Amino acid sequence: MNTPTTDLQLRSGLLTGALLAVVWVVAALAQPTSTYHLAPILIAGAVPVIARQKRPATPLLLAAASGGLIAATASVALAAFDLMRGPTLLPYGGAFAEALTFTVASVAIGGLTGWFIPSD
Repeated sequence: MNTPTTDLQLRSGLLTGALLAVVWVVAALAQPTSTYHLAPILIAGAVPVIARQKRPATPLLLAAASGGLIAATASVALAAFDLMRGPTLLPYGGAFAEALTFTVASVAIGGLTGWFIPSD
């Protein structure tokens, strides 16, 4: 059952993820040859950490999936407009592959972190 606190925390997490995605897009527009390695990690991980609901697990899973969706959408949009031309930290693929890899990892880590952080 969703409580007002659960809904507020989920909305706060989604808003934070969306704002971080906007900052990433603006930074990429300003400097498309730079790679912002931490952006997908911050976006995908922020939503479940801010939502941090243990029981029921559904809001936390929704938050983790939503954070990943926000980060993946921003990644796809940046790649579609050729704004991910910078170097990558991974030995394979380009900046787009790196962003998606970091997004998936951050969803898992953010979801686990959100699970273990006590809710208010």
